[in-house]
Order: sequence, then structure tokens, then C-alpha cells
Amino acid sequence: MQVFDSRIYEIVEKAMEGNGLTEQETLELYSVPETSKEAAYIRWAGQELSMQATDGIAEIHAQIGLNATTCPKDCIFCSFARVNDVRKGVYEVPKEDVLEYAKLYVEEGANLILMLTTASYKFDKLEDMVGSVREVIPADMPLLVNTEDMTLERAKRLKAAGAQGAYHAIRMREGVDTTIPVEERLKTFGYMREAGLKLSTCVEPVGPEHTPEELTEATFRCINSKPMTSGVGRRIAVPGTKIADRGMLTDVANANMVAIYRLATGLDYKLNCSANTAMTAASGANLAWAEVGTNPRDTVERTEHGGRGASLEQQRKMFQAGGWQVRQGPSLGWFD
Repeated sequence: MQVFDSRIYEIVEKAMEGNGLTEQETLELYSVPETSKEAAYIRWAGQELSMQATDGIAEIHAQIGLNATTCPKDCIFCSFARVNDVRKGVYEVPKEDVLEYAKLYVEEGANLILMLTTASYKFDKLEDMVGSVREVIPADMPLLVNTEDMTLERAKRLKAAGAQGAYHAIRMREGVDTTIPVEERLKTFGYMREAGLKLSTCVEPVGPEHTPEELTEATFRCINSKPMTSGVGRRIAVPGTKIADRGMLTDVANANMVAIYRLATGLDYKLNCSANTAMTAASGANLAWAEVGTNPRDTVERTEHGGRGASLEQQRKMFQAGGWQVRQGPSLGWFD
């Protein structure tokens, strides 16, 4: 019979105090075989700590994809990347549809709304869309963007238009699997802070090839950026992309990683993403995304029409299967 690794037990017990872990301790957890006894214990602990952090409350944030116009940044895992040749021509969701999506999400009980664009989307148009959506949603509903790197001026303009924050991430193997320098991402983090935009980020997109060392480095990069939400997101193997043949994490491996991220961060961060299966929702992930419109992890025009975009109701059911309650009303902490 396999003997339980006492070192892993000690690290997990320390993590359960809620004060986080060192990089070395986190590396050791990421090195645990995904189907081992120790991994099962890590997943249990991640769920316990997440439940403590939020009193068993999960959130569902709602994404509206605004366009699918091919993107010059060439992230080879993304369906929008010009180099992948998956998307053709120019496609943008009409403003009236975006406003209807936003109003429906409010009616259905989303906790936050985010608008996603490729780098081909005109900034003036995004600024206008932020202002227009802000007018049709409640004043206390957080509104975020997910767009290209920005200058300080643009960050301030988005804030003035009505955005509370942005999803922005240094991707796994940034500058290798993308054409974006890490330094540009870090500059944007700084400009966001200076403009008063809060950060949502993630260790992503993670695939089977990423090492414990890479995961640890990315984890602490996220922690040190002091985001409102963060976690681990697995890469989707989008058909036609340059790295689709690298495959995807198993549900078990993905669940291990969201649990480890929670143990590494402790109780300070409330929302730990990304819950995409009942298993991840039972392993410490308490933030999920509903998606409509365009989607970089999909190839259809609108992800809710035969694509992979999940609805709010589907995500609620997933959280219920993981033992969570879902917050009623807007996400907290996004407004100054």
C-alpha cells in the first residue's frame, strides 16, 4: 500500500491556517501526481479553504464577446489569432445586441459583466460601448473589459466611461506562444492601478506541457499583482489552432491546480477561478463564467448558439453540484 507523503501533509496543514504558502511549498504541491492520494487531499483542502474564504458563496461573472475580427497579436491558442486562420473577415456584435445581452444578464442574476474584444476592435468603439452598457445596468453592477494592452490615457478613459476594472493576464509562455512581451502586460497592470481600474487575472491558459516550475512562477506573479479575482484556467484545444494537438488538462489535473492556487493564496482572495466542471467547483474554484457573443475558445459566431458558452443557469447547477450557494446581486469590492 502506498504510504502518504508526510511532507505534502505538512504543507497542506500549513495552508489550512489561511496564510498562504511559499514558492517552494507551492512547487511541491504542483509536483504531486494528479491521481495520487496526496492530490485527493489537496483537492479536499482547497475546497475547505475556499468555503471558509467566502462562507460557501460562489459567483458567476458574465462575459459578452464583442467581435471576432482576426487579431494581430497571434496567440497561437486563440481562435481569433490571425496566424491560426480560424476566423475570417470582420465580425462585430451590433450595439443593440450587446445592450440586450447586458440587460438579460442583469435580469438573470449575473454578479459582474465583462466585455471582451480582440486587439482589432477600435478603442473609441470600446469606450463608447462601456458608456452605453453602463447606462442600462444598475449603478452597483461591476463592469469590466478584456482587451489589448492599454496606455495610461486609455485606462483613465475606460474608467471615466464607467468601467470598474479589466481582466488582464500574462499568459503561459507569453512571448513564445504569443507575440506580446511580458513587459507590456506589466505596464498595463501599472496603468490600470494608476487609473483606478481593478484587476481580474488568472494563471492561464494551462496545458499538459506546462511544468510545476512554470505554474509556480505564474501563481506568484498573479498573487503579487494583488488582483480582485484570480486562479487557474485550463487551455481549450480549439480545432484549427496551432497547438490544438498539445491536448488539454484532464478534469482531475485542472481540479488539482485550482485547489493548489487557493492553498497558495490563503484566505485573502475571495474568488478563485475557474470553475468549469463540477469537479473544479468541488476543489476550491468558486468563480465561473457565463458567456455570450464571440469567444476565443470557440469557432462559432456566437458561442451561445451551438458553441461552448455556458449559461448562468448551467453554471448555477454546476455550483450546486459542488456544494456552493451563488451570490445574489452584484459582486462586492469593485467600487471605491
